[in-house]
Amino acid sequence: MTRIRRERTKSAAIAGAVLAGLLAGAPSTAVAVDAGGDAGPLGRCDRVWVKNVYSYKSKFFGKGPVYSDGPGGKMTLTKIEAGEMGTSITGTVGVSVKAAVAEAKAEVSATAQAKATWTSSHSYEHKIKSNKYGNVQYGVKGHTAKVEKYLTLPDCSKSQRKTGTVKLANKRQGFRYWETNS
Repeated sequence: MTRIRRERTKSAAIAGAVLAGLLAGAPSTAVAVDAGGDAGPLGRCDRVWVKNVYSYKSKFFGKGPVYSDGPGGKMTLTKIEAGEMGTSITGTVGVSVKAAVAEAKAEVSATAQAKATWTSSHSYEHKIKSNKYGNVQYGVKGHTAKVEKYLTLPDCSKSQRKTGTVKLANKRQGFRYWETNS
């Protein structure tokens, strides 16, 4: 009599766990009970489309002309043109800019945005090492990342996978300075 009650208790616990997962909005998974009465997954996945943005790398996106001065001395830049830089996706991946920006905000930078704009009134000053040339360009300090969209199959494999790259704009903007020999 005790043995039957214990098996019923395990079955009720398994059913309760599956029901709790469904009520909490967790993805549905199949559960099997082995000969010892222990629950385990069957290794099945829902058939859903998955969009993923990953492999973020910091990147400066220069916009407009590169200003040069030297050799040596001081470089002073008093005005640049107004401009903008938008987030863009290359490839036929089927992920929207809005979705890519939302995922980037959650994963890598809260300042990611669909479009960065700036006005025409900026100034910048930098000392140039002797015998070197100073170079300056204005732009956005954003990120590049890889994007993918795929369909999960019941055996958890990926099907109809499409990939691309995304250039993510950012609220962080400014001048980038570097030196060259000529």
